[in-house]
Amino acid sequence: MSKLRLLFIIFLVLLLIPGIRYYQLNQERDLFLEASEIRSTATKLNIHPRKKIFDRNGIELATDILRPTLLFKNEKEKEQALTVLLDDSQDIFLNTKRRLYLENKVSQKILTKVQAACSCSPIREDTFKRYYPFGSIFGTVIGFSGTDGGLEGVEKVMDDLLIIDSKRSIYNKSLRGEKLYGSLDSYLNLEDSEGLSLTLDTNLQFKLFEELKTAISDSKAKGGSAVIMNASTGDVLAMVSYPSFNPNNPQRVIERNRAIEDFYEPGSLIKPITVAGAIRLNLIEKNSMIDTNPGFITLSDIKRSEAGGKNFGNISLSETISKSSQVGIAKISIKFSSDQIRENLRLFGFGEYLNMSWLSNNSGIMIDAAKLYDIDKASLGYGYGLTSNSLQLARAYSAFANEGVMIEPKLYLDDQVIRKRILTKSNADFILDSLRMTVLDGTASNLKNEEVQIAGKTGTSEKYIEGVGYASEKYISSFASIFPAQTPKYIMIVSIDEPDPNKYFGGDVSAPVVARISKYMKRLKYL
Repeated sequence: MSKLRLLFIIFLVLLLIPGIRYYQLNQERDLFLEASEIRSTATKLNIHPRKKIFDRNGIELATDILRPTLLFKNEKEKEQALTVLLDDSQDIFLNTKRRLYLENKVSQKILTKVQAACSCSPIREDTFKRYYPFGSIFGTVIGFSGTDGGLEGVEKVMDDLLIIDSKRSIYNKSLRGEKLYGSLDSYLNLEDSEGLSLTLDTNLQFKLFEELKTAISDSKAKGGSAVIMNASTGDVLAMVSYPSFNPNNPQRVIERNRAIEDFYEPGSLIKPITVAGAIRLNLIEKNSMIDTNPGFITLSDIKRSEAGGKNFGNISLSETISKSSQVGIAKISIKFSSDQIRENLRLFGFGEYLNMSWLSNNSGIMIDAAKLYDIDKASLGYGYGLTSNSLQLARAYSAFANEGVMIEPKLYLDDQVIRKRILTKSNADFILDSLRMTVLDGTASNLKNEEVQIAGKTGTSEKYIEGVGYASEKYISSFASIFPAQTPKYIMIVSIDEPDPNKYFGGDVSAPVVARISKYMKRLKYL
């Protein structure tokens, strides 16, 4: 009986052991599931590309492209690997300091060859690369970005707007660490991310860049800039600067945007502003005659002569502009009080900031002495003693193109149009007619037979160098234009820095750029 009891107990114990184990396992089930989930899921910090930058027609000017890359310890390793890849007909999208961006994924077979050639183990990863399709043509405007965000140009100015927030995504992985699928909640559709649209027109930017580059080369100049602005909206359709740089090149040498950052004495480009101010303040009548004999004037014991020693004699008020008479403008300028001549320049936006977001916002300088001598007023009247950039000049000339209403230049398509009346229609039309006469029978008469009727003013100013003074045989040669003259649509400013001193007048150096661009714009139906 005792044996039967012992066997029964043993049987009962054997029966209970699996049950007890099952119970224990069931109790630990949640712990196992949690551990399993931890081992099979991972998180990754996704740094998303920046928003795109577009021109006014939706053409991409800056975008991010996802490419397979190989990252090396040094350039020597990279160059050794590059030889292997090119021998194997692998397309290279971009070659930077230590990284190669490839058009297509590299097979393990090719990677093994690369490792053997460079005796190295490059890091293989897919990386977003900021890419600028038009390179140096937009370089000084768009700028570029890096790992720290926008570093130059629009990329830096609008950095906060262009950033797409980084975020963590959760995904499941295989035993070998391969990504299987991720959380749909973390998916970001980059195509739907709103980009930044500029007022620039790629067709005009490209053509203007080429024409400016040619003009600078032909005149053996140091550099230059040019701007095309819509006369009625202020949209900057093209803004080029040369020399430029290619933002895609990691060894780039940064060049400034001369159209915004170069301030210079505009010289004779100010003469129409002086005449318009004198008419506005009733200091002179439109039908007045100005005696410029004998071709020079002495003010504050300083002699000022006409360019080239000319003597225009008795000329009309309009001819002081078209013939660019230094003596005539000087005689008009001394009619202003010290405050009046400066207030007139400020009315046209000189010495005033542009209403545009940029890296630095400079208003230019102007003689600030409490009392101006006659020679000071004359200097201001024909464009010395103050500095301006090309966009400020475009803003000022917009008043003559818009029947007296001045337009603020704008670079960002969504910015509001800002208008301000500063002249009567009659006054503005008088100046516009005088600018047309400059082309028909004045200092820009080489443009009188062009297909598009152009109104404009030439400017040739001696170049002032800080710490040196006015440099011998160094000039800024400019042309401010409005076209078509009969129904103004566009304003164009061309400025060329230090052209050949044997051929440096604005009418010879800068004006032909306007002629070629206006003809191009007519052919492409902009006019």
